[in-house]
Amino acid sequence: MTWPFRQRELQPLDRLEQGVLDDSTPLASLLRHALIIGGHASSEPLQTWALNELRGYGGSPESTIPDYRRIKAPIQADSHSPFGQNRGETISAVHLPDFTRGKITEDLAVPYGVGELESMVSRTPHGKPVCLSLHGAAELRVVMSASEKYRREGVVIDALYWAVSPVVLHGIVDQVRTRLAQFVAELRSTMPTGTHKPTPEQVHQAVQHINITTGDHSPVTVSAPLAYAEAGSTATATTGTNERRRWWPRRR
Repeated sequence: MTWPFRQRELQPLDRLEQGVLDDSTPLASLLRHALIIGGHASSEPLQTWALNELRGYGGSPESTIPDYRRIKAPIQADSHSPFGQNRGETISAVHLPDFTRGKITEDLAVPYGVGELESMVSRTPHGKPVCLSLHGAAELRVVMSASEKYRREGVVIDALYWAVSPVVLHGIVDQVRTRLAQFVAELRSTMPTGTHKPTPEQVHQAVQHINITTGDHSPVTVSAPLAYAEAGSTATATTGTNERRRWWPRRR
């Protein structure tokens, strides 16, 4: 009868530590604990990272997406013609319209929140890829289908997408969980034995050891010099919001 009471007494760090050691604990739940810890410590970078991992990086500058979310995936097309249907044909980026050169390649920054990534992995049939639509796929299909190369053979492009292995997406999720475990380990190493609530300074020190870098090494990273403050003070951090926003891939 005492267990529910003990559970209510657990601090966010205790709950986070229990969760990172249990692979069945949803990653989103762990990130919410990290978000609370960051709030108590006024650690803006920790809160920013946790929120981005929860809600996704869509609408943010691509340069702020961590390197562990940058993958390579083949571009594939579905099409039909008078001679039949063709599904999952791998094509090169050079087969796309000229105006996409250098903008759409086999390199992909995955922006989705961890909950959506976990859902994609669990719902994808064994042996099948997760299909993420190319940026502006609807317009690209029209342009390609109207081009001489495809029009003369009666080929109509039905879909354009990156074919991403679920294993790769699982790897992104695992990278986040590992960094949370590293954060707990570093934080515990700075706390006196028997204490359960870290100080802002201890959180500040521990967060610097979460190895996260972004595409342009922007200071909006957990590994950068951190902004934190005691209660009642003000914390600031550079956000790099002057970066131009871009389209994001959508799941088909």
